[in-house]
Amino acid sequence: MYKEKEIENELLDYLDNNDLTIEEAIKDDDLHHKVYNEDYFIIGYYNAEQWLIDDNGNNQTFEVLSYVMEQEREMLGENNTIFDNAETLVNHYAYWVGNKIINDLRNELLV
Repeated sequence: MYKEKEIENELLDYLDNNDLTIEEAIKDDDLHHKVYNEDYFIIGYYNAEQWLIDDNGNNQTFEVLSYVMEQEREMLGENNTIFDNAETLVNHYAYWVGNKIINDLRNELLV
């Protein structure tokens, strides 16, 4: 998944800044909201546009857009968000990938 590690690092930074272990944080039902919805993952159109370009110089906008739209359809049943700029797209992408990361961690810790 595109730049999943960077999005996971956002969670790890949150844990570090709040002196939490993964085990403690995972118990918080609002963890995903706090990490990926209370603040922007990327701020600024230009920064978001640059974030969408991979290390090989390939633009990943359509791959990211496809993933976000798929998640919105699957989880919300519809696509109501208008992605008219890179900042909106990247932050929605971080939101959905963050949701996957946290759910995966919860599943690992419960096993």
